[in-house]
Amino acid sequence: MPRIALYTFGILKSSHETDKLADFESAAPTVFNEAETAEGFIAHGSLARPDLYGKSKLGHDFGPWGMYVAPRFYPDNPQPDDGTMIATLSLWRDVESARKFVYAGFHRAALRRRSDWFRKPDWPGYVLWWVSDDHVPTWSEGANTLEALQDNGPTASGFDFKTRFDSRDRPVERIRDQAKPASARTYEVSLHEGG
Repeated sequence: MPRIALYTFGILKSSHETDKLADFESAAPTVFNEAETAEGFIAHGSLARPDLYGKSKLGHDFGPWGMYVAPRFYPDNPQPDDGTMIATLSLWRDVESARKFVYAGFHRAALRRRSDWFRKPDWPGYVLWWVSDDHVPTWSEGANTLEALQDNGPTASGFDFKTRFDSRDRPVERIRDQAKPASARTYEVSLHEGG
Protein backbone atom coordinates (compact mmCIF):
# COMPACT_ATOMS: atom_id res chain seq x y z
CA MET A 1 0.00 0.00 0.00
CA PRO A 2 1.46 3.43 -0.90
CA ARG A 3 2.63 5.73 1.87
CA ILE A 4 3.03 9.48 2.08
CA ALA A 5 6.42 11.18 2.36
CA LEU A 6 6.65 14.58 4.06
CA TYR A 7 9.68 16.81 3.62
CA THR A 8 10.01 20.13 5.44
CA PHE A 9 12.64 22.81 4.99
CA GLY A 10 13.44 26.10 6.68
CA ILE A 11 16.31 28.44 7.45
CA LEU A 12 16.80 29.60 11.01
CA LYS A 13 17.39 33.28 11.74
CA SER A 14 20.59 32.35 13.56
CA SER A 15 22.63 29.21 14.11
CA HIS A 16 21.70 26.53 16.64
CA GLU A 17 24.38 27.63 19.06
CA THR A 18 22.83 31.03 19.85
CA ASP A 19 20.68 31.79 22.90
CA LYS A 20 17.97 33.10 20.55
CA LEU A 21 17.11 29.50 19.67
CA ALA A 22 17.02 28.03 23.17
CA ASP A 23 13.22 27.60 23.02
CA PHE A 24 13.45 25.98 19.59
CA GLU A 25 16.16 23.60 20.76
CA SER A 26 14.18 22.59 23.82
CA ALA A 27 10.98 22.06 21.79
CA ALA A 28 12.54 19.79 19.15
CA PRO A 29 12.75 16.56 21.22
CA THR A 30 9.11 16.89 22.28
CA VAL A 31 8.01 17.43 18.67
CA PHE A 32 9.96 14.38 17.48
CA ASN A 33 8.59 12.24 20.32
CA GLU A 34 5.06 13.40 19.52
CA ALA A 35 5.57 12.49 15.85
CA GLU A 36 6.89 9.03 16.69
CA THR A 37 3.77 8.22 18.73
CA ALA A 38 1.28 9.85 16.34
CA GLU A 39 -1.30 7.68 14.62
CA GLY A 40 -0.14 6.85 11.11
CA PHE A 41 3.55 7.63 11.71
CA ILE A 42 5.91 5.12 10.09
CA ALA A 43 9.45 6.54 10.31
CA HIS A 44 11.64 9.59 9.87
CA GLY A 45 15.11 10.02 8.48
CA SER A 46 16.64 11.03 11.80
CA LEU A 47 15.96 7.57 13.23
CA ALA A 48 18.59 6.19 10.85
CA ARG A 49 21.31 8.31 12.51
CA PRO A 50 20.44 9.05 16.15
CA ASP A 51 24.08 10.06 16.65
CA LEU A 52 23.38 13.08 14.42
CA TYR A 53 20.19 14.17 16.20
CA GLY A 54 20.16 17.96 16.12
CA LYS A 55 23.58 18.04 14.43
CA SER A 56 22.81 17.12 10.83
CA LYS A 57 25.14 18.72 8.36
CA LEU A 58 25.21 18.69 4.60
CA GLY A 59 26.78 15.50 3.30
CA HIS A 60 25.98 13.31 6.31
CA ASP A 61 24.91 9.84 5.23
CA PHE A 62 21.55 8.58 6.54
CA GLY A 63 21.75 5.11 5.03
CA PRO A 64 18.62 4.30 3.03
CA TRP A 65 17.44 7.93 3.46
CA GLY A 66 20.49 9.12 1.53
CA MET A 67 22.85 12.03 1.97
CA TYR A 68 21.60 15.12 3.82
CA VAL A 69 21.35 17.74 1.08
CA ALA A 70 19.83 21.20 0.72
CA PRO A 71 17.32 22.46 -1.81
CA ARG A 72 18.46 25.35 -3.97
CA PHE A 73 16.78 27.79 -1.55
CA TYR A 74 19.62 27.38 0.92
CA PRO A 75 22.03 30.26 0.25
CA ASP A 76 25.51 29.74 -1.04
CA ASN A 77 27.61 31.36 1.68
CA PRO A 78 31.33 31.15 2.28
CA GLN A 79 30.16 28.65 4.93
CA PRO A 80 27.14 27.03 3.27
CA ASP A 81 26.42 24.71 6.19
CA ASP A 82 26.34 27.31 8.95
CA GLY A 83 23.90 25.38 11.15
CA THR A 84 20.84 27.34 10.03
CA MET A 85 19.30 24.74 7.71
CA ILE A 86 16.52 22.64 9.20
CA ALA A 87 14.98 19.84 7.16
CA THR A 88 12.86 16.87 8.18
CA LEU A 89 11.87 13.81 6.19
CA SER A 90 9.21 11.40 7.37
CA LEU A 91 6.90 8.62 6.22
CA TRP A 92 3.19 8.44 7.07
CA ARG A 93 0.36 6.01 6.44
CA ASP A 94 -1.66 8.70 4.63
CA VAL A 95 -2.00 12.46 4.14
CA GLU A 96 -4.56 12.85 6.90
CA SER A 97 -2.25 11.27 9.50
CA ALA A 98 0.51 13.69 8.57
CA ARG A 99 -1.88 16.66 8.61
CA LYS A 100 -3.25 15.75 12.03
CA PHE A 101 0.25 15.64 13.48
CA VAL A 102 1.35 18.91 11.85
CA TYR A 103 -1.67 20.93 12.99
CA ALA A 104 -2.26 19.48 16.46
CA GLY A 105 -0.57 19.17 19.82
CA PHE A 106 2.88 20.44 20.59
CA HIS A 107 3.81 20.75 16.91
CA ARG A 108 0.96 23.19 16.35
CA ALA A 109 2.20 25.29 19.28
CA ALA A 110 5.70 25.26 17.80
CA LEU A 111 4.33 26.33 14.40
CA ARG A 112 2.84 29.41 16.01
CA ARG A 113 6.37 30.46 17.02
CA ARG A 114 8.08 29.76 13.71
CA SER A 115 8.42 33.47 12.86
CA ASP A 116 10.50 33.81 16.06
CA TRP A 117 12.96 31.19 14.83
CA PHE A 118 12.83 30.98 11.03
CA ARG A 119 13.43 33.41 8.19
CA LYS A 120 10.30 34.18 6.18
CA PRO A 121 10.54 31.83 3.19
CA ASP A 122 10.10 32.62 -0.50
CA TRP A 123 9.49 28.91 -1.09
CA PRO A 124 7.04 26.30 0.20
CA GLY A 125 7.85 25.16 3.73
CA TYR A 126 6.98 21.54 3.01
CA VAL A 127 5.94 19.07 0.33
CA LEU A 128 4.08 15.74 0.32
CA TRP A 129 4.29 12.93 -2.22
CA TRP A 130 3.27 9.29 -2.49
CA VAL A 131 5.83 6.49 -2.40
CA SER A 132 5.45 2.75 -2.78
CA ASP A 133 5.40 0.66 0.39
CA ASP A 134 8.91 -0.64 -0.24
CA HIS A 135 10.47 2.74 -0.98
CA VAL A 136 12.40 4.87 1.52
CA PRO A 137 12.38 8.51 0.39
CA THR A 138 15.73 10.29 0.32
CA TRP A 139 16.77 13.79 1.35
CA SER A 140 17.60 14.46 -2.30
CA GLU A 141 14.09 13.41 -3.37
CA GLY A 142 12.62 15.73 -0.75
CA ALA A 143 14.73 18.70 -1.85
CA ASN A 144 13.97 18.09 -5.53
CA THR A 145 10.25 17.63 -4.89
CA LEU A 146 10.11 20.84 -2.86
CA GLU A 147 11.85 22.69 -5.70
CA ALA A 148 9.35 21.25 -8.20
CA LEU A 149 6.45 22.37 -6.01
CA GLN A 150 7.89 25.90 -6.03
CA ASP A 151 8.40 25.82 -9.82
CA ASN A 152 5.22 24.05 -10.95
CA GLY A 153 2.71 24.35 -8.13
CA PRO A 154 0.96 21.30 -6.69
CA THR A 155 0.98 18.21 -8.91
CA ALA A 156 0.54 14.50 -8.27
CA SER A 157 4.34 14.32 -7.90
CA GLY A 158 4.46 16.89 -5.09
CA PHE A 159 1.67 18.73 -3.32
CA ASP A 160 0.58 20.39 -0.09
CA PHE A 161 -2.27 19.89 2.37
CA LYS A 162 -4.50 22.36 0.52
CA THR A 163 -4.14 20.79 -2.93
CA ARG A 164 -3.93 17.03 -2.49
CA PHE A 165 -3.68 14.06 -4.79
CA ASP A 166 -4.50 10.47 -3.97
CA SER A 167 -2.10 7.57 -4.46
CA ARG A 168 -3.43 7.10 -8.00
CA ASP A 169 -2.50 10.69 -8.97
CA ARG A 170 -6.09 11.95 -8.89
CA PRO A 171 -6.89 15.35 -7.34
CA VAL A 172 -8.72 15.11 -4.02
CA GLU A 173 -11.41 17.63 -3.23
CA ARG A 174 -11.40 19.06 0.25
CA ILE A 175 -14.53 18.36 2.21
CA ARG A 176 -15.79 21.14 4.44
CA ASP A 177 -18.44 20.77 7.05
CA GLN A 178 -21.13 23.08 5.69
CA ALA A 179 -23.31 22.54 8.77
CA LYS A 180 -20.93 24.54 10.95
CA PRO A 181 -20.81 28.33 10.79
CA ALA A 182 -17.83 29.71 8.88
CA SER A 183 -16.12 30.82 12.10
CA ALA A 184 -16.16 27.23 13.42
CA ARG A 185 -14.94 25.51 10.25
CA THR A 186 -11.48 24.08 10.15
CA TYR A 187 -9.46 25.17 7.17
CA GLU A 188 -6.14 23.71 6.19
CA VAL A 189 -3.35 26.23 5.95
CA SER A 190 0.11 25.59 4.61
CA LEU A 191 3.06 25.61 6.99
CA HIS A 192 4.52 28.77 5.51
CA GLU A 193 1.26 30.74 5.50
CA GLY A 194 0.07 30.10 9.04
CA GLY A 195 -1.61 27.41 10.99
